[in-house]
Amino acid sequence: MVKIERINLEKEGLIKFFSPNEARVLELLWENNKMTSPEIQQKCNDLSLACVSGTLDRLIKSGFVNRTIDETGSRLRYIYTPVGNRERVGNKICEKIIDCLVDTFGTSTIETIKKKSKKK
Repeated sequence: MVKIERINLEKEGLIKFFSPNEARVLELLWENNKMTSPEIQQKCNDLSLACVSGTLDRLIKSGFVNRTIDETGSRLRYIYTPVGNRERVGNKICEKIIDCLVDTFGTSTIETIKKKSKKK
């Protein structure tokens, strides 16, 4: 779950913003579009089903994953899908970070972003 106080820019990839397990689950969902928790656990066989379920719950709570119920067959099962692709998640994280920077440093944050974007 992306919490400002947990962001670590020294790490690589998604684990700058998510726990390693959350990043793995998101990557799997982006690759497969929809999966059940046992399917995710099979791909992450070093994680227990309880760990995968807890990770999915955190991603749902933070708005990065959706859960729907599949009632086909004799049992109910949950289907997990990503809320958006990598770009949409990046935009959501950027908005959260920029909002925090503006709250702390004011409009100079926006001016700095404009200057950086002109240099590229």
